[in-house]
Amino acid sequence: MKDIEKNIITKAVTRLEDETGFRLITYITDEKIELILREKEYDLKFTAEVIPFLNKSNLGIIKNRLDRLDNVPLLITLTANNETIDLLKNLNVNFIDAAGNAFIKVPPLYINIKGQKITRLDLAHPNEMKRAAEKNLVPVNTGIFQTAGLQIIFTLLCNPRLERNPFREIAEMANVAVGTVHVTMKQLEKHAFLIPDEIQGKKLVNKKKLLKEWTLGYPEKIKPKYIAGKYQIENPEIIKTIDLKHFGALIGGETAAAQLTNYLRPLIHTIYIGDKLGEFILRNRLKKNLNGNVEIVKKFWNFTDDNEINNLAPAILIYTDLITTGDPRNIETANIIYEKEIAGHLN
Repeated sequence: MKDIEKNIITKAVTRLEDETGFRLITYITDEKIELILREKEYDLKFTAEVIPFLNKSNLGIIKNRLDRLDNVPLLITLTANNETIDLLKNLNVNFIDAAGNAFIKVPPLYINIKGQKITRLDLAHPNEMKRAAEKNLVPVNTGIFQTAGLQIIFTLLCNPRLERNPFREIAEMANVAVGTVHVTMKQLEKHAFLIPDEIQGKKLVNKKKLLKEWTLGYPEKIKPKYIAGKYQIENPEIIKTIDLKHFGALIGGETAAAQLTNYLRPLIHTIYIGDKLGEFILRNRLKKNLNGNVEIVKKFWNFTDDNEINNLAPAILIYTDLITTGDPRNIETANIIYEKEIAGHLN
């Protein structure tokens, strides 16, 4: 465990004790972080995970990771602002931070502290802080998890065994340069995501970890580059009647999830489109609106997925659209899609 993580734990536990009067016993090993809150009538045992920095797009992934922990899951972070705290509460995520904010709801215990500001930003050298934020990630300077690398990873995950094919074919499908594929594949080998195979020649492994990295990287590296804007459509039902094939368009996000699961009522409609963006906007009378209910993203891949027969984006992209919203219902639906459409491919 890095020093920055130990510092965050110490600071967060101390602030919680100061704010509440409770006392916590902390046990830290290389494998696990456990905290015991000892009261007269009971002991409450937490298993914690340290995530130094939070943002809206990674809360769904964090929620899923915490749900797999033993005892009562607890998130420990440097600081959470009011918006993030509200999202964590909606997700029923117990957390404490180094600023003194906390939300713990384990009956009969209820702690809800909000609005505290961090008073010391020098818990560690800035470079150490950055490394802590990238816990379990391949170093960013490898380029694997930059935009082009993420497009290649997405293409490989959506097309099992594609890693055996020529680089030129992978490049065309991922919509990147051949040289970028060569560099990325070398880095995947270096970091043990791509291994030799006597029968297949090459084999992509650790796919669940790659999916996690893709899901974290997509909202920060790919979507801002390819998003065409948000628009308002007065009658969303019209989307069901649009000739999507004519526009080379596919449905993603909540609308696609509703079709796959019948478990969600979409509020935001995500559409991935090729080179007929202007015609699509004019023909369907979309009005530009920063808070609109239609989100249009340019397609960043160049392959046909099984979902395309139903005018849907690849399942991995639909899953990512949902889980990065931080919305509890969307995250629940994303997990249904993962089990139904994705887990088999990764295994």
